[in-house]
Amino acid sequence: MKRAEGNFLMAANVRTKYANTIFKPETVATAIDEVAFQGHRQYRIVQELPFDLSDTEAAKALEEWLDREQFRYIWRPTLLEQEISRPSIVKEYPELEIYW
Repeated sequence: MKRAEGNFLMAANVRTKYANTIFKPETVATAIDEVAFQGHRQYRIVQELPFDLSDTEAAKALEEWLDREQFRYIWRPTLLEQEISRPSIVKEYPELEIYW
């Protein structure tokens, strides 16, 4: 295995683990209940890491759960704040926004 392939696999592993953490239907259901109890009609899963996780298995499983529970959702672009001294390679990534 070449270094680039190993690095790609390491990055994919981190992204998969992160997606599995933030897209758990039980966790999302609890968060939706909490914001609905406060009178809100939408919930955005705010990611701490700027990755496009929309194609992960965890995201697809959550989308299936949201469909079964009759929620509406959309992947909204999130822009990164750029540091003048250190421009970022990634400028935007999608986050999941859920409506009811």
